Amino acid sequence: MRRAMTRLLTLTLALALASAAVASDAETGTASAATSASFATTTAGVDALHPSKILAEAASVSDYVVGIRRELHRNPELMWTETETSAAVARELDAMGVEHSRVAAPGIVAKIGNGRSPAVLLRADMDALPLLEETDDAFFPDALKSAKPGLMHACGHDGHVAMLLGAAKLLKRHESSLNGTVYLAFQPAEEGGAGARRMLEDGLASIEPPFETAFALHNWPYPETPSGTVGTRAGTIMAGSGSYEIAVEGAGGHAAVPHKNVDVVVCGAAVVTALQTIVSRRVDPLDSVVVSTTVFRAGGAASNVMADAATLAGTFRALDKNTFEWLHGAIEETARHAAGTHGCAVAVDFAPAKDGVTREEYPPTVNDPGAAGFAGEMAREVLGGGDANVREVAPVMPAEDFSFFGELAPSAMMWLGSYNASAGAVWPLHSTKYVLDEGVLHRGTAMHVGYAAGFLRKRGAFS
Repeated sequence: MRRAMTRLLTLTLALALASAAVASDAETGTASAATSASFATTTAGVDALHPSKILAEAASVSDYVVGIRRELHRNPELMWTETETSAAVARELDAMGVEHSRVAAPGIVAKIGNGRSPAVLLRADMDALPLLEETDDAFFPDALKSAKPGLMHACGHDGHVAMLLGAAKLLKRHESSLNGTVYLAFQPAEEGGAGARRMLEDGLASIEPPFETAFALHNWPYPETPSGTVGTRAGTIMAGSGSYEIAVEGAGGHAAVPHKNVDVVVCGAAVVTALQTIVSRRVDPLDSVVVSTTVFRAGGAASNVMADAATLAGTFRALDKNTFEWLHGAIEETARHAAGTHGCAVAVDFAPAKDGVTREEYPPTVNDPGAAGFAGEMAREVLGGGDANVREVAPVMPAEDFSFFGELAPSAMMWLGSYNASAGAVWPLHSTKYVLDEGVLHRGTAMHVGYAAGFLRKRGAFS
């Protein structure tokens, strides 16, 4: 009997507690249900952006990404003229309901997340090159090629924009689970115009909340990074680059009496030769430097006339920032002495302009060790395959204005492997025969999402 009474009292107490709970819920509306629903939504979002699931979701938008890439490929635009490209980006962001604004027009910055810190920036460049497309019809038919003769996306920036739009689609889909802010910078004028610096000056450097890290991908159609892999490194990954134009002044006249003239061709030739000694005799052999004179203009069509002036032009590059800065003085001093030996004067311009556009200097692109390590970690988790698909690459002498982002915040530039003979993707960047392996684009989308979501999940700063 005592046992039965105990059971009855226990049951009565349980019912009373349950009734109290129901009453409490009634008084506070459906707070508990709302909290549960919110938790379920957040958990579902977090799970969807778990590194192990991102690649599959990126594959679901692969057709979209390839379609955007092909649209942009047919309509290439040079730096600072990317108006149609920018309009296409804005159109797609509007369709997704993604907030965006003009920064260093035609640049666009989109914003996804809760508007609070931490914040991460993902970047894609938009401009093309002044090249006539000559890709193999077997791999890229005429119907898909550039519709603008003499202009071509030969560096894959069309793919970069498409991948970032794909990432925008996925990040917006799971925006409620982002514990922070993701900026997407669609940048103009990477090919010499320093569009990254202009975007920073135009407001991106002071945006709120400030971005704490930046990430960029560049397709890399070289054997060291076959399709399916990615590559990066801590420290300097790309060189600083600058241009020079050297005006050589002499005294022209009849070529039959050279002793009465000052020959700018001889002077210019001496300058070209002397500049090569900067690398061979004035730079530490363990320091990587390039000085290349690529233009020599003098005189007209007459073989018996010596010109009054000549123009030399070229590029200089270095992996070390201090060496890069030192090269300015070395080039000017060497040119002046070499030309002076033969009686000519020179003027060196390190900001030459063509068609009204100045060729800007870029500092070396330096990956923050923490950011590079984190990018590699995310690649292993997002792309799978472990270390086999993540390569440590050697630094290269081409330059990138993503370097300006790296000077402001811990950042990482990563190669997206895109060398694939079966897709015809064996030609180097800036080649008229360049082919982008479209099969890797969804992997790039996945990496953008993985880096951003992973950074927000760890609540910022690299360990």
